[in-house]
Amino acid sequence: MVEISAFRISKNKLILALIISAFVGVAFSYGDFYLFHFILLLLASIWIYKIKDNNFLLNLNLFSKNHIPTLIAIFLWYAFSLFWAPSLELGFKYIFYIFCGLTLTLSIVSYCSSIDNLNKIFNLLSIFILIEIMIGLIESFTTFRMPISSYSSLAPLFGKEPINFSKFDNIFLYSSIRPPTGFHWNTNDLAICMVISLPFFLCSKKTFVKFFGILAITTIVVMTASRAVFLANILVYLCYLFFIKKRIGTLSIILITTAGILWGMSELRESENPRINELANSIEALTLFLSGQLDIGGSIEWRRELVDNGLNAFYNSYGLGLGAGGTVANQEIIGPVAGRFTSMHNFWIELLVEGGIFVAIIISFWLISIIYKLFIISRTITNQNLRYYSQSLFLSVIAFIPAAIAASSTIYFFPMWIMFGFSISVILLSKIYAN
Repeated sequence: MVEISAFRISKNKLILALIISAFVGVAFSYGDFYLFHFILLLLASIWIYKIKDNNFLLNLNLFSKNHIPTLIAIFLWYAFSLFWAPSLELGFKYIFYIFCGLTLTLSIVSYCSSIDNLNKIFNLLSIFILIEIMIGLIESFTTFRMPISSYSSLAPLFGKEPINFSKFDNIFLYSSIRPPTGFHWNTNDLAICMVISLPFFLCSKKTFVKFFGILAITTIVVMTASRAVFLANILVYLCYLFFIKKRIGTLSIILITTAGILWGMSELRESENPRINELANSIEALTLFLSGQLDIGGSIEWRRELVDNGLNAFYNSYGLGLGAGGTVANQEIIGPVAGRFTSMHNFWIELLVEGGIFVAIIISFWLISIIYKLFIISRTITNQNLRYYSQSLFLSVIAFIPAAIAASSTIYFFPMWIMFGFSISVILLSKIYAN
């Protein structure tokens, strides 16, 4: 009994450490080896020892829980796709990414067998989200940079290669202003992390927490100049007022005000401030993207080229998909776009091109199901903790859908897997605490 109790304590502590190490991600790493990987190895060792101690009998109950089978099916499909993937090396690398994310999600679901455990994870993550917000604000307005940042001169000490600005022709990159990266190597990844964290501030009943989150996170998103995330940020506010607060009148005022702001943005496209200039061009960039009229030399052009190359390869696969790692392998064969880009830079197109029709369909229904269930829970559950979590996650998952377009890929973006694990845990616990 003592040994079993000690095992549970050590396993639970390692799961919490795994979650936090995943959230800080690349911030604590050397090269491609993260603190997360080290803790995952420790946790795997304990799991293997436990399986051996249990005469190799496996408890598969976790894999049958709500929404988990879909993730397992996707993982198995990608593993099977190695038979036709254009590059086994890139294929196995992609499978490893999914394995790490899936392990993280399953660890959260396994740990959150009670609201108390769910609260422990939330409280721990809240601390680190607050720390990242403070770092993001400092990076936005000072020359300070995290050591592992694409804009840090110290990055080579950690096995990273910082951005060489002489390769870029975008004028804002020559400015002394560098966008924040926080715990993430990439500005877009930070912006996505911020926008899926925003609802937890927005749905808080504490006025100070609410307004601090709104001001701080919106500021960081603006400073990253991430178009897709900026629009996702607006979407969060609109959905919050419409679905959570049901303030239609207030929403109408907000829409009118937003229209005024967008008009003002169009008038600021020639601003000398590079951050304002980049943000002000968001609407114009969106219009150009949808119409196909590309801004030559801008990010919209090469993103569109990456998507076109991927979709052409998808059509040639007759809907089967290129397989794990196929988008990068395909682009490497064609040649890097703009001399440096091979990742799809559109997560949803990436899933379609690599996973084919099968993955595209089941992931779409899976996300819709999660969003719908979180919304229903937020309207019916009486437990205040679960109501707060379901409201926040409902908005987070909605925001993630457009925001994910900004990143080069989110398959190895751990906050996404944490969000999925947290969402599934809330859905499972809501059945226990149902009215």
